Amino acid sequence: AMGMEHAGWAALGATAVLQGPFLHLSIHRALQRVAGTIIGSMAIWMILQGGPGTWEVIALIVVLQIATEVVIGFNYGFGQIFVTPMALLMTYLAASGTAGPDLAGERVIDTLIGALVGIVVAIILSTQSDRMHLSERHASVGR
Repeated sequence: AMGMEHAGWAALGATAVLQGPFLHLSIHRALQRVAGTIIGSMAIWMILQGGPGTWEVIALIVVLQIATEVVIGFNYGFGQIFVTPMALLMTYLAASGTAGPDLAGERVIDTLIGALVGIVVAIILSTQSDRMHLSERHASVGR
């Protein structure tokens, strides 16, 4: 509806958020996904501004894949910082010159939409005890 070419990223974002077994974990995952995507998108936007060559992009994808494997196991948000540019660079390569730095902005918007939809669905599908637990966690942080 917004005219974006990669709206599937929003669906993937919503699905990723729903992977948490508890409501508070789903919300935490959504926040980490959004933060990591914003940081990763800003980095790749700067790189794509320079119009990197094919071999530079391939080398960067390899480095990002290694960094993702090292980091994602202990922090999902940090992993997103590396996953996002990797996905955007693969899209950039596959698009054969028709995609550019605007991919980064679209990825951020799609991720925000997906995370929001994921949170809403997680709340709808959560149990009352899960919502109570989230409320108690929020109250204890506020003190």
